[in-house]
Amino acid sequence: MKTTTTTRILASALAAVTISLSGCDSFLDKTPPLDISNSVALATPSGISAALTGAADQFSSGAFYGGNTMSIGELWSNNVESNVGADFGRLQILSYNLNVFNPEGRSMWGDGYGVINRANNVLAALETVPFDNAAQKQLFKGRALALRGASLWALCMYFAQPWGFTDDNSHPGVIIRTLPTLGDQGTKKARSTVKECYEQIIADLTEAATLLPAKDGAYMGAMGAKGMLARVCFHMGDYAKAEALCAEIINSGLFSLNADVMDVVNKNSTPEAIYEIVNSPVDNPASIIWDFRQADNSLPRYWAGTDFVNLIYTDTTDKRLQLYAYRNNKLYVAKWDRIAMNIPVVRLAEIYITRAECRAQQGNTAGAIEDANKTRERAGLKPLAATLSGNSLLNAIRRERNLELAFEGDIYLERKRQRRNLKLRPWNDAALIFKIPDIEVNANTLCTQNP
Repeated sequence: MKTTTTTRILASALAAVTISLSGCDSFLDKTPPLDISNSVALATPSGISAALTGAADQFSSGAFYGGNTMSIGELWSNNVESNVGADFGRLQILSYNLNVFNPEGRSMWGDGYGVINRANNVLAALETVPFDNAAQKQLFKGRALALRGASLWALCMYFAQPWGFTDDNSHPGVIIRTLPTLGDQGTKKARSTVKECYEQIIADLTEAATLLPAKDGAYMGAMGAKGMLARVCFHMGDYAKAEALCAEIINSGLFSLNADVMDVVNKNSTPEAIYEIVNSPVDNPASIIWDFRQADNSLPRYWAGTDFVNLIYTDTTDKRLQLYAYRNNKLYVAKWDRIAMNIPVVRLAEIYITRAECRAQQGNTAGAIEDANKTRERAGLKPLAATLSGNSLLNAIRRERNLELAFEGDIYLERKRQRRNLKLRPWNDAALIFKIPDIEVNANTLCTQNP
């Protein structure tokens, strides 16, 4: 049964209030704000399992991978425009007027380090808790490492300048925490360099991939960890490593592109989903993304920017036009109009397009064209010409990437990777990352602030 607009608005509002209140409680209940568990709760395998469930739930929150990591970067990008109804936090983002109290950055930081601290508590407990089943201990360790690595990556993405900002990547990253934060213990710690942060991210995701099954239900499996790792290596310009990781996922035979471009957003747990955040009736992080876009509302607050409109209307046979609604001279995003949907974090389409550019960067023109054509053909477009090469081929692959992964948080990273402006701001503008929030700088005098 189709949900009415009124019902969906109410559901979204209730979900947003619930997330907001729970987020406030999580900050208020922690002194310092990163304490989230104790040794008693982690004294048994069942306690560790419960702690991992809590970490995964916080990872999936609307403030983190369930919403903001997919939505906030779009506000800075050329894909999104808005001039009505932006709330306080997003208005600061749109106006490049961020401060330490910005609620979007504050909640992202709090949830990100909340996940990291839960993961650290689990990893520490694994050293002392007896396990009858060695495989269970290995599984728990893999889950904790995957959550920690992916969380540190998101925090670097939004609170630090990207890879390549300095020649040796010695510019400030975020804080690497690999031990539990208990009371004042571990609270005061300086920011590591971006190079050090990426080394930690790669180490965590690499080890996680060796410990996890290929798929792990609602958790990130080995293939999901490799997909995240491919994303990191791609951003760093390590095209050989990123290509190899993409090939492992593709050659596993575990995933396939959906036949219909609409399936990713119309169905849950499709063959294309390598790792997705699972919704349930009592835990609906997708409501944050739905509230952010909601194309079927009478007056959505955000719509596709002129650059993207011109891009997608280049060929009106593109089946991906079904993912948008055009009215009142604006193109609204309908990708996230189904409120009870799983959120794809890594899907096979991204892996094919990433491998396409990796191959092009390394001179494998035929392989690059073959990969890029996978999503083009599904969208009903003609294959790329076999004669394409050099910058013309790269531009065609990047165009396909923006069309396929539009409004999924990818464009923010891509603009920075390609050293391209985001709207009228240069890729390395200090206004395109959050300030370190007050909840950190007030408790941690060693933490330096962003400009």
